[in-house]
Formats: sequence, C-alpha cells, structure tokens
Amino acid sequence: MLTEQPPFRNVAIMADNDRMYHRIGSVGAPDAPLPQMTAAAELRAITGDTWAIVENGEIRATYPFNAVRLSLVWKADPEPEANSELLDLDRVMSIFIADLRKRKVDFRVPGDPLSDKTWIVTLDSVYSTVPDAADPKERTED
Repeated sequence: MLTEQPPFRNVAIMADNDRMYHRIGSVGAPDAPLPQMTAAAELRAITGDTWAIVENGEIRATYPFNAVRLSLVWKADPEPEANSELLDLDRVMSIFIADLRKRKVDFRVPGDPLSDKTWIVTLDSVYSTVPDAADPKERTED
C-alpha cells in the first residue's frame, strides 16, 4: 500500500478502485472538534487562503487551504452507444495505443484489454508515475 503525501502541485493520482482496497485516511488533529453540519453544507473559498463550511448562510467552520483535502471520484462506463463523443472501449484503446507508440513503449495490443494482466501492468508502469512537484516544467499557474 502507498499513501500519497502533500504538497500536491499539478498532480493527479489514478487508481482502479475496483481492484484495490482503499479507505479514507484521517485528516487533521485527532482531538479537533467536528463542526455540526448536514449533507446540505457547502465548502466555499472565502478568502485567498481560507475554506469555510457553510450551511444555511452560517459559517460552521473555517480551515486554511493547506488543511483541506478534496477527492474527486469519476467512473466511466465503456458501453457502446450511438453518441460518437462518448468514450467506448475501442476509442480508449486507440488513445492508449497512439500515446504508447508516441512514447516508444514496447507493448502488444491485447485481445481482451479489460483482463489482460500484461496490458494492465504496462499501463500501470507507464501512467502511474508522479511528476516531480518541484519541476517547474510540470507546473501550471492558475
């Protein structure tokens, strides 16, 4: 198992959560009081360096930017549909194949990419690296 640690700058972490054990790690001081809120609460940036939990117009808690961790979960359903803009398995494979060839990676196109262990290991080895956060070429300014 591996836990990524901050600082995070221009970094994405990709994982196949259907194939790995995962859980949410602790954030903050263990004895910190929890704000009283419901699922209707919102997280809002209120200054250049502060987030607030706001519910019904009332600020329930504030935190500095570096004390907040946001997670975005997105899943794709590679089922074929009539809309050519959707990602289907053939389109995803063509994107990966073109990129791997551009990178000059030695690979073979799998017959069943969803279960071919060699293909999965190849993708993991190519795309699971984390860029050096200190490398200015990897940074983009907002």
